[in-house]
Amino acid sequence: MFAREISLTETFLFSSLLLVVGLVLDWMIRPRVRRWADASNRIVIEASAIALGGQFTFWALIAITLLSAGLWPDLTLLEAWRPALDLAIVLAITIFVIRLIINLVDSYLRHRQIGNISLINNLLRGLGALAIGGTLLISYGIPLGPLLTVIAGSSLGLTLALREPLANFFAGVQIIASNRVRPGDYIRLASGEEGFVIDIRWSDTYLRQLANNIIIIPNAQMITQIVTNFSRPEPELAVLVDFAVGADADLTRTEAIVLDVARSVLAETPGGVATFEPLVRFNAIDASSTRFTVVLRGQSFTDQFLLRHELIKRLRERLRAEGIAPPTQIVRLQNEEIH
Repeated sequence: MFAREISLTETFLFSSLLLVVGLVLDWMIRPRVRRWADASNRIVIEASAIALGGQFTFWALIAITLLSAGLWPDLTLLEAWRPALDLAIVLAITIFVIRLIINLVDSYLRHRQIGNISLINNLLRGLGALAIGGTLLISYGIPLGPLLTVIAGSSLGLTLALREPLANFFAGVQIIASNRVRPGDYIRLASGEEGFVIDIRWSDTYLRQLANNIIIIPNAQMITQIVTNFSRPEPELAVLVDFAVGADADLTRTEAIVLDVARSVLAETPGGVATFEPLVRFNAIDASSTRFTVVLRGQSFTDQFLLRHELIKRLRERLRAEGIAPPTQIVRLQNEEIH
């Protein structure tokens, strides 16, 4: 009787220790490892830390159950629960592997600044659900052969019924595989729609306009249309600003003033490429004005608006202060004789 009490006490203490260790690993150490891996760009470690969520506590409970098996008053009850215990172990391993694969892809996309792609994540989750379902069926002794035969036999009808959704789905896969666009890119379609790519889903690609509206475009149209990607091969782009001065202005002096203003705009305006040397190109002249184009460089597509705004404002004030006349407006009046 005394030996029995010692065994119970040791089992209780060891089980408590296992549970505490599992909880500490799950809720204290694992999150810190995840944050460290995220900060240091360790994709595999980060994905593993996310996939291990709840695993330490689960395995601690399994170990406690098996450890205390010899203390159960009725061993037949343990044998009755053995299939459920084995199934839980198989499911835990399957879920860990699936979560590891999904989080590896998610961490890779995030650290490469590609953003979240719902099509990939949902496809992996769907395959994971099929794997879990297949594991459950096999565990209960249900053969998969007849089920696969039924699915294969009905695939032709499903393909015809879901022709357009499948076309959009495979178009989305092609968009991702070809790396034509990715979340975060600013694109413009030949049909005129433009915006930032925020997601590529099962059937549609989502664009966010500068006005914060959402444009939903079927993936099949994204494949067939001409797409201008302003973020490739690099996000920097030339910013062209048209301007004009009077026809009698000193062009050499005007060019020097414009370049000086343009350099200050690039150096002081957020989004400007300070190392870029601006250009001035005179391109037209008539009786009232001399027109030219100033070439700046912005860090991204949206930076061009502030750069253009600052250049026009500063350049007009500077030219006025330097005494360079703006274009003149010539109005011709024709006198008609009234009979």
